[in-house]
Amino acid sequence: MNLSQNSPLLPLQRNDLNNLRPTKLFVDLRTVVRNVKSIKKECNGSSLLAVVKADCYGLGAVKISKVLLKEKLVSIFGVATLSEGIELRENGIKEQILILGALSDGEFEIALKYDITPTIYSFSSLKKIIEIGQKIKRQINVHLKLDSGMGRLGFRKEELIKTLKELSCSKFIFIEGVFSNLASADDLNSDQTDRQYKKFLELVNLIEKAGINPKFLHLANSSGAIFYPSTRFNLIRPGIAMYGFFPDDHLEFNGLKKAVRFETTIVQVKNMPENSEIGYGATYRTKKNEKVAILPIGYGDGLPRILGSEGGFVLINEKKAPFIGRISMDLSAVSLKGIEAKEGDKVILWGKEGEFELSPYDWAKWAKTIPYEILTGISKRVPKIYLE
Repeated sequence: MNLSQNSPLLPLQRNDLNNLRPTKLFVDLRTVVRNVKSIKKECNGSSLLAVVKADCYGLGAVKISKVLLKEKLVSIFGVATLSEGIELRENGIKEQILILGALSDGEFEIALKYDITPTIYSFSSLKKIIEIGQKIKRQINVHLKLDSGMGRLGFRKEELIKTLKELSCSKFIFIEGVFSNLASADDLNSDQTDRQYKKFLELVNLIEKAGINPKFLHLANSSGAIFYPSTRFNLIRPGIAMYGFFPDDHLEFNGLKKAVRFETTIVQVKNMPENSEIGYGATYRTKKNEKVAILPIGYGDGLPRILGSEGGFVLINEKKAPFIGRISMDLSAVSLKGIEAKEGDKVILWGKEGEFELSPYDWAKWAKTIPYEILTGISKRVPKIYLE
């Protein structure tokens, strides 16, 4: 069959496909910018390392990074893996990128080829960087990661002393920054943040006594930057706060607004007679005639499967519509009891409608997890619509 240029069967562009699927995640870039400005203002103008790992927590690293650059709000971008850094480079991000996580031996040289700053976090990673420096005969900028009490990547005190001796013999390694991770900054009743702050200062003091004076000291994550001023130093590392969230919804800062809205539509309304089974495993059975809405979203899109059994609901025409039956990979069902609705009506997954509001905090509560996991769990098959 011959197809003309105007044939509707010709392949559509990606943007056209985004407009076709009813399930969409809206990201308000204007709100992201306002949030970052509020964070910087609260932190007295500290330089900002934007944590854009995990595709900006599922919201689109390339798009958001470009907007932050355009607004001149960022000094460094922080990623977790080499592939995340290369994606930014290949999409035109020329500013400094720091890999906050671990690299395999084979990744260090590739990072340097892309002008991506590696982190030294262990004696073996230090030896690898020194080996590369001797090979290429030029200075390599790195950040040194310390374990101030979280017990993950980073040098403990006894390891750091050995490392400093090794660094004193290397002329090719330049320690541009020193940092650590806060483990409990979202718990304002914990004393761990204060203990980590003191330990970090102790380790930094050892580094400076060894004649190393890093340009950047950074300890504060989203919660640390807002609620623990002493941890800010001269570089802060907000991540989830840029999008209007904290690790826990009991934390409040008026300068932040939620930058996401998640919507879908009803694809079918079913009038189910009494004793009808709904979903895999027949875990839900109607007790009388019941009107049910079928939604084009499932756990393949990032909707936690457990929401169907933990009281989860959506908003339809300003009313709560609870999930019923098991959530499938591509579809889910909600009850329309007491709700007037028809096929094509909007369904709010995250957002405000009438007197109710839903957000990743709610999904996290029902799924017994944290909003980080909810946001990063949104599938790539969900179109992202950017408001700018």
